[in-house]
Amino acid sequence: MIQEWFVKGGFMMWPILLCSVVGIAVIADRIFAHSRSFVAYDKFLDRVKALYRDSSLGSVPDWLRRLRAPEARIAAVYLHYAPVGAELRNEALRREGERILADWNRHLKIIFTIAQVAPLMGLLGTVFGLVVAFYNIETLGGRVRPDDLAGGIWEALLTTVAGLIVAIPALLAYQYFQATGERKARRMKEVISILDEMTLAGIVTGERGKGDSPPPEEKAGKTAPEEGVSER
Repeated sequence: MIQEWFVKGGFMMWPILLCSVVGIAVIADRIFAHSRSFVAYDKFLDRVKALYRDSSLGSVPDWLRRLRAPEARIAAVYLHYAPVGAELRNEALRREGERILADWNRHLKIIFTIAQVAPLMGLLGTVFGLVVAFYNIETLGGRVRPDDLAGGIWEALLTTVAGLIVAIPALLAYQYFQATGERKARRMKEVISILDEMTLAGIVTGERGKGDSPPPEEKAGKTAPEEGVSER
């Protein structure tokens, strides 16, 4: 029955079928890529905090490098650039964040385009089918039976149905992937914020990394001893 309906739908069923094949391929690719980038976020944060306390700045362990999750990638960049100062570190984080989000949202425009174009293709096929149906009615010279009119209309509507069948899942998939991308962006900002807080706390308490410079007051105190205090 499906094959018969496909044939009756006319030539516009072929581009709609092509959209469905491309959409399924892109959605499957994104699901596979995202599944490989999964990480238990809360456990990951605890492990990164412990790593930050116990290891020297600038060293990134192998287990963190192997993770494909955006949160892990941004944490690895932070730890790698931690000793070199805030300005260079922030620039590296911005560059890596843009790269991560570009990878995460790859091919989403294709899904969105399919969700927009497939219904229009279906509508075009329906309009074209109605034109042909009414033209055939005109050629009959008024000798039209109700089943002739109904048959031409339902066949013309097949392309609209096919276009909506392709467009609705594509739009839902696009919205889902967009939501996951926004959630990953928020988590990356949270990771950076947590590491910034730990870095600031380490500076205040005197637990600095190799690249952190002491405050100006501390430098001055080292160069000139206080009056009245004899050096031994």
